[in-house]
Amino acid sequence: MRKTEQQDNTMNILNQQLTNISAENQFLTFKVMEEEYGVDVLKVQEIIRYINPTKMPNAPEVVKGVINFRGEVIPVIDLRKKFGLELRDYDNFTVIIVLEIKDKIVGVIVDQVSDIISFSKEDIQDDLDFGSEVDMTFIRGMAKLEDRLVMLLELNKIVSFEEFRKINKLDSKESKETNTDLKGSEEDIEEMVD
Repeated sequence: MRKTEQQDNTMNILNQQLTNISAENQFLTFKVMEEEYGVDVLKVQEIIRYINPTKMPNAPEVVKGVINFRGEVIPVIDLRKKFGLELRDYDNFTVIIVLEIKDKIVGVIVDQVSDIISFSKEDIQDDLDFGSEVDMTFIRGMAKLEDRLVMLLELNKIVSFEEFRKINKLDSKESKETNTDLKGSEEDIEEMVD
């Protein structure tokens, strides 16, 4: 079986599992570089094969561009850029995880999707303190799984207020160009951030 077919099978299985999820403390895990991260499965819309996003002028640096997801134009964030990691070429394992962040659909580019894992509350350490040098803003906690540590992301904080504001402006521009309804007034943005 070719790598592409294997990755497609993995994505299909995980997408099928996502449709049947309802329990708390279940996370979709994925890798960025060699580190493993997790996001709440209830925030995951779908996992799709990487497609090259359309670049948007004046987009925040972490936004790779926009894609058409089920007829809706959504921004795509490169987690390597967001985390300040070394950039690399995308390969057959690179996917876009489509998530709901602050009542908005956003795609995030990851190196490889891993699994759906349930963690007990005892397995999650959320009182992390690494000093002022380490930005833990978007880390919800660390989950311990045998000999592995999985960093659990706080999705509502992964996009800063300024980035979110710019993403909403991109949405407005894109919506005007495609004659769809405008989204995200200034009041809506402030409401979502709170």
